[in-house]
Amino acid sequence: MPPLSALRAFEAAARLGSLSGAARELNVTHPAIAQQVRRLEAWFGASLLVRAGRGVEATEAGTRLAAGLTEGFGAIRRAVESVTEDDRPLSVTLTPTFAAYWLMPRLGAFRAAHPEIPLTLDPTSESVDLRRGAHDLAIRFGAGNWAGLEAERLLPSDFVVAAAPALLAGRRIETPADLLDLPWVQELGTDELRVWMAAQGVPDAAPRNVARMPGNMMLDAIRRGEAIGITGRAWLSHDIGTGALVTLFDHAQSPDLGYWIVTLPGPRRAAAKAFVGWLRREAA
Repeated sequence: MPPLSALRAFEAAARLGSLSGAARELNVTHPAIAQQVRRLEAWFGASLLVRAGRGVEATEAGTRLAAGLTEGFGAIRRAVESVTEDDRPLSVTLTPTFAAYWLMPRLGAFRAAHPEIPLTLDPTSESVDLRRGAHDLAIRFGAGNWAGLEAERLLPSDFVVAAAPALLAGRRIETPADLLDLPWVQELGTDELRVWMAAQGVPDAAPRNVARMPGNMMLDAIRRGEAIGITGRAWLSHDIGTGALVTLFDHAQSPDLGYWIVTLPGPRRAAAKAFVGWLRREAA
């Protein structure tokens, strides 16, 4: 392939019929355009532009080349615009619990402040690979140690095992094994129950009655006293503080646990910057 800079200079000159016009469009000097055209003609071994009055016009070979270049550069320009255009929806993947209990009650304020930003939310418990390019950012629970990604803690919160006192009434609860015959709920796509049981010394045991459901339904079931569940303390802190729920077998956890804003390294779109800034202010 001939040099791309020479192809750009020639295409602009042939399309505009002017070396000066091409220089203005590409923000270079008239001699620079002339030099690039001569360089391209030397590469082909053929004349591509000839003088015509006060401008230039393409030769037969130049006309064929210019037509293909104009089409090709147009396709490149459209492809770049499809990726960088400002009206592309801002896409956020996040856990269903965070979406239902933290984001949705506040989202109207963001939309009122930024009506120009279309927003797509994808609530899922599955871990989404941001490198695939479908989402601008993620909000995830963890310790912030995701390899190859940038993470900023938004909301500190450890895990708790919680239940309504009525569900435990009359029971002697001394070890986690005493809970195995009680009903449990677990958020879809998570494995916290097995991990917690293993951490408590019962790695091979599992509750016999476990219902898996979206996070918002799981919290409702815990509050109604229908089951025991494991979830972020942030969602049940009020219930625990009032005594409506009790926590079981609290143990030391990582101080980094919480909900994090997760992005790919590198620059962010303007819409993503605005959304992250709003998230920080709301969390503060």
